Amino acid sequence: MTMTRNIHSNNKESKDKKILTFAVPGGKVYINDYYTNSPGSFLNISITGQDCQLMCRHCRRELLKGMSEAGDSKKLVELVKKYIKRARNNRENTGNGPLKGMLISGGFDAEGKLPVNNILSGISELKSKYPFLTIYIHTGFLDEDEAAALKRSGVDAVLVNLIGSQKAIREVYNLRDRTYNDYLDTIKLLKVHGLKVSPHIIIGLEDGKLSDEFRTVKDALALGVDSLVFIVLKKASRTADFISSKVPHDEIIGLVKYARELSPDVLLSFGCAKPPDSSRHLLEIELIKAGIDSMAFPAEETVRFAVENKIAHTFVEKCCAIL
Repeated sequence: MTMTRNIHSNNKESKDKKILTFAVPGGKVYINDYYTNSPGSFLNISITGQDCQLMCRHCRRELLKGMSEAGDSKKLVELVKKYIKRARNNRENTGNGPLKGMLISGGFDAEGKLPVNNILSGISELKSKYPFLTIYIHTGFLDEDEAAALKRSGVDAVLVNLIGSQKAIREVYNLRDRTYNDYLDTIKLLKVHGLKVSPHIIIGLEDGKLSDEFRTVKDALALGVDSLVFIVLKKASRTADFISSKVPHDEIIGLVKYARELSPDVLLSFGCAKPPDSSRHLLEIELIKAGIDSMAFPAEETVRFAVENKIAHTFVEKCCAIL
């Protein structure tokens, strides 16, 4: 039978026509019976190298270690040119596909900001020379000049965290002078300047339990964001002292259902950071039923569920924000 995924949609016909997207960017190997991605088809780039002043409790810079470094526009362009040349050579020799895009991020300063001005001219040059590349940037807080400059650069979309818990802002992210409103203000600025925006709703930041997530979903949708990415934070480093989130699956599913009820059409995604346990596929399957549109690196059992239930789906080798 064919599964109907738009349980809560008021626009049933249009929602049913959406295709479930499995995002498997080539920065991470993905191989199973249903799809094998191409190594190097997507880059994760840090513009600060392994430097980060915040030293968040869940990461301690660990997430930066696996990223390519490009600290300024010249280095960014050189890095991408190198990978495009390498991808072309690989395609000739192995049949693997070309570079499709990248996610630019890095470590934040003590104010929760990314030095975006260092690489804006590089983004502009890349979009001019290689219009086929999808370029996302995951920033921290932004001011109006930075938002306007990002728009001029031609970046395809901006990803931002949206954290409602003041306790988590202070105790997990070590931001002493920031509030929830600072996150909202950044999203507002990005939308005012006509950028596509994808907030990340981080589930379980406050002691591994739900706290303000329903509010953050409602507020994000009210601002007209282009997609929402749900992630479940876990400890990324052995030196981190953050306790892995143990939010029950039914609460995660309930949050996604709530978002679907509020907005039948906004793109909802389940991101890369997710529970690593062996029952992950059970959560992913229920999220498909709840109306999720995109999912990063799904378990093989999840893909099998889509195949067996004739759910229209596709694999793409880029970020799960799908903008």
